[in-house]
Amino acid sequence: MRFILLALLLAATSLFAYTDEELVSILKDDGYTAVTIVKKGVIRVKVNGRSYALFQMSDGDLQAYYGISGLKVPCEKINTWNRTRRTCRAYLDRQNDPVLEADLISNGGGYSPKKVQAFFRIFLVSADKFRDFLLNK
Repeated sequence: MRFILLALLLAATSLFAYTDEELVSILKDDGYTAVTIVKKGVIRVKVNGRSYALFQMSDGDLQAYYGISGLKVPCEKINTWNRTRRTCRAYLDRQNDPVLEADLISNGGGYSPKKVQAFFRIFLVSADKFRDFLLNK
């Protein structure tokens, strides 16, 4: 009986994960026009000349990503950002470039297209604030 319930649960949760093509459509339905699939599980969205990535994890979670190359930022500034913000996290990548990420956790239950759209809109606002924060000395 336990195996049947587990199988039903796994089948139900897989219904809530979107294909890359469906995620592209969801973002385009929200008005983004420059949305492309880079490779399986990786979508690029260009907005106002800036590129953002949306990664779909194997468990159905989504991760939004924005990085700025060539900008030298001290760790203290990144720490200040993380200490004063809630919806996303920042760090310096392997090249010491600042990166901003946020996650939309599916918790095995999935999420609606409206939730994906709201998540990405909030991330774009955070990315703009992050860029302004880093550029203001």
